[in-house]
Amino acid sequence: MAHYCKYFIVHCIDFRFGRAIKDYLEKEEMLGDCDIVSVAGGVKDAGLILGQLEISLKLHNVQEAVLIGHIDCGAYGGSGEFVSFEQEREFQLGELKKARDMILAKYPSLKARMALAKIEPSGEVIFEGINA
Repeated sequence: MAHYCKYFIVHCIDFRFGRAIKDYLEKEEMLGDCDIVSVAGGVKDAGLILGQLEISLKLHNVQEAVLIGHIDCGAYGGSGEFVSFEQEREFQLGELKKARDMILAKYPSLKARMALAKIEPSGEVIFEGINA
């Protein structure tokens, strides 16, 4: 029996974002209609992501890739590797865009969206939708 889902989600394994990502996917009405890949660095390993996406497309005919990155990602060395929040944000946005462009080059009929998560001093996790 064939079974399908709409979304292919990629995010980092960082436990600090687990609950917030689940809540974000629920709010966006994706939870329960997605394949989820959780790997250190999120989109950092392009080959792994493309391999998982290929399987997801074959088995579940996904229609949209959702790429979620975050600030202070240990797979990239954490926030201490950057001289400022802005530099880190621009770097992470670049990584998300690079992954999106790679996915769309191989699968042009797929849709893609990106989000960047950040933990506020209060502990709240904020997701910034990326429209570039």
